[in-house]
Amino acid sequence: MLADTSPKLGRGAIAMAALLSAMWGLNIVGIKVSLAAFTPIWNAFWRMLLGWPVVWIWARAGGVQLRPRLGETKPLLVLGVIFAIQIVMLNVSVGWTSAAFASVLLNAAPVFINVIAHFVVPGDRLSSRRILGLALAFGGVAFTLLGKPDSSLAARPSWGNMLGVVTAAVIAGRMIYTQRLVQFIDPVRTVFWQVGFSLPVFLVCAVLWGPMMVGPLTLGPLLAWLYCSLGVVGLAFLLWIRLLKTNSPALLSVFVFPTPIFGILFSALIYGERPPVELIVGVLGVASGILLVTLERRGEAVETAMRATPGLRRAA
Repeated sequence: MLADTSPKLGRGAIAMAALLSAMWGLNIVGIKVSLAAFTPIWNAFWRMLLGWPVVWIWARAGGVQLRPRLGETKPLLVLGVIFAIQIVMLNVSVGWTSAAFASVLLNAAPVFINVIAHFVVPGDRLSSRRILGLALAFGGVAFTLLGKPDSSLAARPSWGNMLGVVTAAVIAGRMIYTQRLVQFIDPVRTVFWQVGFSLPVFLVCAVLWGPMMVGPLTLGPLLAWLYCSLGVVGLAFLLWIRLLKTNSPALLSVFVFPTPIFGILFSALIYGERPPVELIVGVLGVASGILLVTLERRGEAVETAMRATPGLRRAA
């Protein structure tokens, strides 16, 4: 059970949320680097296998009961399979296109979340401001699809870009499904079994896909693999859960919009990738659209907190 959340973010929460945004931006680039040594599905399997114990340690330290309760196994199993499909698609997409393009397209998931939520979440309707934000973001996605990444960094750019968009939609669906599950299942237990049930799927698919290694495990791919495993699957998750204990998810969601920008910057730093005009216009559209949508959600969260807490409006 999460604690009551504050309608405002402190400086520490803002700094941690910004750090997480940068970590998620680096994650896509890290996956790209690690794919120089591993095939996409083996890469996903080893990442989750290494990060899973970190979640277990966190759960045990927090006294969370990890054994699924009555009626939880089936929905958690469904979540694990969806998660596995999403991660496989993500890894293949990153392998086919450049890290910068993948960062923009894959981080368009919040756009799809708002569209899907309009149809499946009661009371979550699209306002004119959110429609404007979604239009900007979808325009940014369209511009990104028109761009041509460096051929040396993208084996199948068109297919990789298209798969990135589809993957973003799958991520959105999984997040909405997860949001429903955590209404009656502890969030830590949900994430633990999301990873746990995905591991057999990864292993079977990896064995059928082909060889484990496609290149030597040099220092660069090794460090990238460790970062994506321990840093993202492990540490980033722990930091996010810690933030959610005392802060509203709606307020924190505003820090999603810089993630694709960080992805482009890290890709330029590591790969020397110079973004074409289409990518620059695309990331500005996606980031601006996400920002418009999340700022409205932030305002709704503050108003809800003020109505629920007597005297808060006067104090504000």
